[in-house]
Amino acid sequence: MTTSTGGLLRAHVRSLTVRGSRTRVLDVGTGPVVLCSSGVASALWDWAPLVALLRRGFRVIVVDRPGYAPGDEVPPQLPELAEEAEHLLAALDACDVTGPVTAVGHSYGAAVVEAAARLHPERIAHLVLLDGSVPEAEGTHHGDVAARAAHAFRHRTLPWALSRRTRAVWSVIGPTVAELLVPGRRGLVRAIPGVREEARDGSPLAQTLRELAGYRSCMHQLEQLRLAAPLDRRLPVLVVAANGRIPRPGLSSWVRYVLGQARDLADEARVARRVVRRSGHFVMLDQPRAVAALVAEAAKGSTAR
Repeated sequence: MTTSTGGLLRAHVRSLTVRGSRTRVLDVGTGPVVLCSSGVASALWDWAPLVALLRRGFRVIVVDRPGYAPGDEVPPQLPELAEEAEHLLAALDACDVTGPVTAVGHSYGAAVVEAAARLHPERIAHLVLLDGSVPEAEGTHHGDVAARAAHAFRHRTLPWALSRRTRAVWSVIGPTVAELLVPGRRGLVRAIPGVREEARDGSPLAQTLRELAGYRSCMHQLEQLRLAAPLDRRLPVLVVAANGRIPRPGLSSWVRYVLGQARDLADEARVARRVVRRSGHFVMLDQPRAVAALVAEAAKGSTAR
C-alpha cells in the first residue's frame, strides 16, 4: 500500500454518533457493501491494506468500536456481545445502508458479526470469519466470575489505565508495543499519516483492557446465542484460519479448533473453510491479497441472494 493510498483512506474516515457514542468509520468505494469488524486491540487501520484492494469493486465500511479512536470515552461497564452487534448494525444505518451486506469479522469481531447474523438475519447476506474466536479454545466466564471481572475492571483497571502516569508512559511506548505485537503494522505507519501518533493515545489501551476483561464472558454469550438463535440455513459462511508465519507440514492446534468450529456451524448454515498459510493471526495484514480474493469471491456470490 502506497502513501498516496494511505492518504486517500485517511480522507474517507469520519466520526458518527451511533447509539449515543462517538464512532469512527472508514467508508470508501462503491458497489456491494462489505462491512468489517475488528478484534480486540485492533483499530480500523488494521484493515487498510485489505480496503485498498477491495475499494474499486466494493463499498467497504470499517467500524471502530467506541474507545479505539483517539480521545474516545471508554465505557466503565464490560462489553455485551449482543450490544456490540446492535452497535455495528446501527453504524450501518448511520451510513445509510439498509440492505443486506457481506460482514467480515476478525478474531473477536467474528463473534460480533456472527451475533449480528443471528439476531438480524435480514441484514447479513454473507459471513466471513477471519481467524475468529473459538469459545472452546479460549474459555468462557459467566455468573459470579464475570461479575468479579466487571467489578475489577471498573474499580481498578480502568482508573489505572486512565491515570495521568499511565497515559504518560503509554504515550512513549504505545507505538512500539503496537508494532511489536503485530509486525504488519510497520507498513501502516509508513503509508498512513498519523497512525503512529494515534498509538500514543491512552483510550485504545483502556478499551483493549476493557475487552480483555469481558472477553470470556462474551464467549459464553456467543455459546448461549448459538443455542437460542440459529443461523439462517441459506446463509453462506466462509471460515478462514491462519496457520502461522512459519511453514509447517500440518495444521496448528489453533487451526484445528477453528476448523472444528466451522464443522459445528455447518449444522446450521452453508459453510466453506479455507486455511491461509504463512500468516499470523492478523491475516488481513499478513496476507491481504489472499484475503481480499476470498472476501471478493464471497461478496460477489452473496449478491444473488
